[in-house]
Amino acid sequence: MWYQRGTAGTEALRMLSVALSIAVLLAAEGCGAEDTVHQDCTINTEERARMLGILQLSTIDSELPNPSVLLALNLAGDSSKARQYLLEQIKETAVKQAKDMSSGQVALYTLALLSSCCNPRHVKVHRQSVDLLSILQEKTDQEVAHWEEYGIPQSTLFSMGLDAQALCVVGAGGYQSAAVILAKQLLSSQGELSVDEQAMMALALVCAYNQTKLQDVRDLLKTALTKVSNALLDKQAEGNGMIGNIYSTGLATQLLLAAGKFYAPPWPWLRHCQPWWHLQPLTCSWTRS
Repeated sequence: MWYQRGTAGTEALRMLSVALSIAVLLAAEGCGAEDTVHQDCTINTEERARMLGILQLSTIDSELPNPSVLLALNLAGDSSKARQYLLEQIKETAVKQAKDMSSGQVALYTLALLSSCCNPRHVKVHRQSVDLLSILQEKTDQEVAHWEEYGIPQSTLFSMGLDAQALCVVGAGGYQSAAVILAKQLLSSQGELSVDEQAMMALALVCAYNQTKLQDVRDLLKTALTKVSNALLDKQAEGNGMIGNIYSTGLATQLLLAAGKFYAPPWPWLRHCQPWWHLQPLTCSWTRS
């Protein structure tokens, strides 16, 4: 069936879901306002250290640097040498291999660098540099063109969600066509999509909704987001707090944090935690123009 994932899509989904499942719990330890921690937003300190150690150790054990782990470490507020080592490895890999990556992989690298306050338009290592956004825009355009011609994604809908999310978050433009495709698929094929896919596709729509000024597009995105977020809340109620499984829950949690205005009553974590794209420090020296 067309919505089945390819190898690249499955790997990107697995990396991001596992890393964020750990990171959401890690972030919970300090996600309250200054000097306060909400009672629904805490974990055991020893467990937090153990999970953070798992992420840090993975920076050494992996053959290739994992941008999802860097996202997770940033979400957890980590400042270890392992995180810095991973950041440098990701920069180097991006410079050398970005043109040969799938669109979803380029999007993950873009989001990871953005969360580290690095300009994805100009990634430089050893006198070599690459513009990840130009590469991502080109690959996203290819995804959209393939969909418009054949009615199926060139890679996966999960990857298209990552593509649109990265382009929108960085303010690059060129994501609206992909967002409309994702919204229509969420409305027409939701029952055929996994929790991970729904969450990633919807995350892109949240950003697109906040950026677009076209009312018909906003109405479409709002309808899709309302449907998906409420469906995930229903799954959480049915699963005794779990949304799908232990791995998909991290990504679904990110969506619920971002999409609070599309469902009621408010989710308990909403006032106390922030989704991943709020990680970029205010002191970043580059702009999104």
